[in-house]
Amino acid sequence: MSWNVGLLLFNEVEVLDFAGPFEVFSITEFPENREKAFHVKTVSQHGELIKARNGLMVKPNYSFETAPSFDILIVPGGYGAEEIEIHNAEVIKWIQEQSAKVELLTSVCTGAFLLAKAGLLDGKSATTHWMDLTRLETEYPNVKVIRNMR
Repeated sequence: MSWNVGLLLFNEVEVLDFAGPFEVFSITEFPENREKAFHVKTVSQHGELIKARNGLMVKPNYSFETAPSFDILIVPGGYGAEEIEIHNAEVIKWIQEQSAKVELLTSVCTGAFLLAKAGLLDGKSATTHWMDLTRLETEYPNVKVIRNMR
């Protein structure tokens, strides 16, 4: 059985935060039959071309409206997460809705801010990029911020 993995994309997303997980999940196979363990797709609010950090242009597979059901949803970070999408009520609402549908919802680096804004980290332990730990702690006091851990 393969799992459907969704990677959220948005303008100014950190390339490594989505490309790294995309690569790792995409090449993972079941050893007994060499079938793909994960089907990885990208999704953005409108499904339109997005401009990642440093100008990389990426065309998501789906919009929020056309996306299939995901088993795993990964929310990457970057300037777009912590300074732009954190103020986008539609993105926060979609993440909240997905949290009730997916088996696993996770973030990479400052993608934690989007999960915190959605209230999904309240009462939980979380970490983020070392430069943003104090901000996460200050802005989201219901999150137990873990320092010195990856």
